[in-house]
Amino acid sequence: MLKFRLFGFPLQIHATFLILAIFVLDAGFGGIGIALWMAAALFSVLVHELGHAFTARALGGTVDRVTIHGIGGTTFWSAPWMNRSLGKRFLVAAAGSGLEVALAMGVFGLVQAGVFGFEAELFIESPFTVYLGNILQDELWVEFFLGTFIWISVVWGLLNWLPIGGLDGSHMLAVLLEKVLPGRGRFHAAVIGLVVAAVAAWWFYDRGYRFAPIIFLLFAVQEFSAARAQG
Repeated sequence: MLKFRLFGFPLQIHATFLILAIFVLDAGFGGIGIALWMAAALFSVLVHELGHAFTARALGGTVDRVTIHGIGGTTFWSAPWMNRSLGKRFLVAAAGSGLEVALAMGVFGLVQAGVFGFEAELFIESPFTVYLGNILQDELWVEFFLGTFIWISVVWGLLNWLPIGGLDGSHMLAVLLEKVLPGRGRFHAAVIGLVVAAVAAWWFYDRGYRFAPIIFLLFAVQEFSAARAQG
């Protein structure tokens, strides 16, 4: 485990983060491509967690640590108002993907403005359409890192707003439901999360993805069990 401080936050990076490499082991990226993909993924996850951390601190909370692990990252924080201000809790939950997507879109804007050259502008067509194979063929390593970061950040950032247990969207929905169902918001959000996870799992499985459906369902079931146990 790697431990250090970043912007005043205690940061831990677990060796389990390397598990993410299974997403691209059969993509034909080669050693350098996989290393750059992992670096871009690490940077994306780190930006996401810093979004939570900076927002919590700005709102008067305390960040105990930020942990990067095999299924993403977690920011552990607390604040005196956690049980009183639902609005602030919502902001902290939403801020991770907010910063991640905003930074990625900013980088994409620079790419399309030609700052990183013609090849980057050509092969990074949109945040959702990045021709990594063409980039690798020409050994454009900077462009590969940029394209990977943009794609991961936007896609994962938006997926993280889905109301599936374990994702930020579930926390955001729970906060909203607490407004109308005091004390039961988390449970009802977990129930909705099961349904959304099932739909998302089917959608991804139908398109050939095998790992994502398992993660969605696992997260949703774990959150539902925890919410039910909490009462």
